[in-house]
Amino acid sequence: MPSGKKRKRHKVANHKRKKRARANRHKKKK
Repeated sequence: MPSGKKRKRHKVANHKRKKRARANRHKKKK
């Protein structure tokens, strides 16, 4: 199955979104 990048996401509070982006920066590099 596709990895679900296109799945719609509920809006998240801004500080949470920034936190998640910071984590993803390390997580996504392969």
